[in-house]
Amino acid sequence: MDNFTVAEPANQEPPTSEPAPQSPSQPRAPRPYTVTYALIAINVLIFVVMVASGVSFIRPTALDVFNWGGDYAPATVGAHQWWRLLTSCFLHFGIVHIGFNMYVLFQIGPFIETAFGRARYLIIYLFAGLSGSLVSIWIHPNSVGAGASGAIFGLYGAVFGFLAIQRRTLDPVATKAIAKSAGIFILYNVIYGSMSGTTDLSAHIGGLVSGFLIGMLLVRPRRAAEI
Repeated sequence: MDNFTVAEPANQEPPTSEPAPQSPSQPRAPRPYTVTYALIAINVLIFVVMVASGVSFIRPTALDVFNWGGDYAPATVGAHQWWRLLTSCFLHFGIVHIGFNMYVLFQIGPFIETAFGRARYLIIYLFAGLSGSLVSIWIHPNSVGAGASGAIFGLYGAVFGFLAIQRRTLDPVATKAIAKSAGIFILYNVIYGSMSGTTDLSAHIGGLVSGFLIGMLLVRPRRAAEI
């Protein structure tokens, strides 16, 4: 959330005996959330290209996703195709899958980008995504994994890492609200994932834990009025 300076008062003729007062600075334009928008654009663009190539818009097959770089232990580990740990983070199993993930990223991304800065935000996102992919192939070696949810859970983990370090510098009401929102999201997804036969909770948990740990390491000193 950005702060805005007080609106400039009406022009008045300054007394001749005193120097003219300096004009207050104009309100800052809203900070563009470059990393968040770029990540959403990359995910959507890849999905559009997949669909344009003939992959199902609603329910791509595991083979379809694998051919585009899905995470699969026999290939990732057995054939040393380690790049799949990263590419799988930008692939999705259909419009509902990507739609939900991008909506959540749009909700949490601006907070992380403001709290940590662009470079650290990107580090958290990629590190959590890779960690989620690693945990996924360890727990489910015979399944093809894909999706941004491990990285997104990492952002929520970073929220708790941020609060653990900065809780004394924040308004307790704001701290409680942020923690409650993140907690509800995580609880809902754990319950929904447990009921779903396709949701990979291992990737979610791997991303969440790694995001919390690296979030604590990367928390920067908070400047006044920054959050």
